[in-house]
Amino acid sequence: MRRLLIAASSAAALLLTVTACGSEDSSSSSAAAPTGCTPKVGKADLVKAGTLTISTNATLPPMQYLDASNKIVGMRVDLGNEIAKLLCLTPEFVNIPFDAQIPGVQSGRWDMIDTGMFYTPERAKTVKLVPYEIQGVSVSVAKGNPKKIASEDTLSGKTIAVEAPGYEFDTLTALNKELKAAGKKQITVRTFTTTADAYQALSAGQVEGVAIVESVTSYYQKDGRFETAVKGMNPAPLALGFGKQKPADAVADALGTLRENGYLATLFKKYGVTAYTGDLKVTTGAISAK
Repeated sequence: MRRLLIAASSAAALLLTVTACGSEDSSSSSAAAPTGCTPKVGKADLVKAGTLTISTNATLPPMQYLDASNKIVGMRVDLGNEIAKLLCLTPEFVNIPFDAQIPGVQSGRWDMIDTGMFYTPERAKTVKLVPYEIQGVSVSVAKGNPKKIASEDTLSGKTIAVEAPGYEFDTLTALNKELKAAGKKQITVRTFTTTADAYQALSAGQVEGVAIVESVTSYYQKDGRFETAVKGMNPAPLALGFGKQKPADAVADALGTLRENGYLATLFKKYGVTAYTGDLKVTTGAISAK
């Protein structure tokens, strides 16, 4: 079946062994302030002078999640810390439900969204987006793949779970249109408050798969809990989000430095992530998954 091309919102995954974050201050983490340099973003453009306040939803292992000590860790935390270091700012992560992040950055409650947010032209009209990585939608199934799901076509007639409507939901919705046009049974898409709930439903046999970004399904496959049955659906760039132009431009410059010095390549290789090869800048309009 051809690759789906849709513009949609993002959903993320929740570590199965961690409960969903409730309030926006459920957890936070920060690194030491850099010394011997001048902040590259002034206090007028920051929530807190000298600090880069970063929102994430710590629900996406191994990208961002809560460890055993309730600390936010993962690839995007490593990236945020390195960006802040280059900007001579103290990074401070706050754990925020995804649907609150764009309104929060728009109203100046945090400076940057670093949560695996899919880039779409529609979203780029509401916040300033800097694309930097590529992800596709994959489907986790029970160990042994009892339903023999192996392709987009074999999702026909299956019940697949997603976190509350987002990019994965929209990907399956678009796929359903193709299945219907081909005279095939559509996918029953069940939405859950968190991806942890979706995976619990899969464990209980209440659904036949969970659709989530590929980095998460690969994580669970490696630790033996589930298998990845379908991967690479509807790949698209992911982006960091901002409410103000100056922090966005400064972070884009920092990403350029990290690309040039090899940090991004090393980080992405460690986590099995595909780099976005386009310009690292505030972007609008349609872009490709490259």
